[in-house]
Amino acid sequence: MAQNYIYFAGTLPMLFFGEKPALSIETFDEDAARLTSAKTAALLKKATLYNPEAVELPSAVRKYYAWENALRNSWLEFRKKFRSDAGDFKRNNPDYYSDIAPTLTQAANCTDLLEAEKIIDRLRWNMLDSFCAGHYNDVDFLAIYRIKLQILAKYEVRTAENGNRALEDILQSLTDAK
Repeated sequence: MAQNYIYFAGTLPMLFFGEKPALSIETFDEDAARLTSAKTAALLKKATLYNPEAVELPSAVRKYYAWENALRNSWLEFRKKFRSDAGDFKRNNPDYYSDIAPTLTQAANCTDLLEAEKIIDRLRWNMLDSFCAGHYNDVDFLAIYRIKLQILAKYEVRTAENGNRALEDILQSLTDAK
């Protein structure tokens, strides 16, 4: 019988795409180390945005990685316009997900790169929800939750203020190089 982590899962705050998470990945990992076995905590740390070489992952994460391969293969088709050898990077994985191509088309037509990434990450989020269906208190739920935290963490550092600071640093380094 699968191990349930009712207390741990029950204490986790809800996550919403586009909103700041109430806890960090580090806090999640600390709680996992405290509330699960060492083996489970180590397994959860392997649940990242993309780690196809990882073995012995929960089934929902393995399904997500297979889907992520299909997403990346489809993405390569769009990149062929800019890089002729893009097809060389394809992994053996059929694309049988009907929502990938329309979403990638929408993202490719977006002029704002951050918005394009958000469109793709929203698709990732929805697929994670799909793969997590029926998993409420088990390790699959916890692993998918950790991946969602990583998606949200990407946007915490991507602010207009940080972007302006980076631009100023680049412009200053170009000025100093003269």
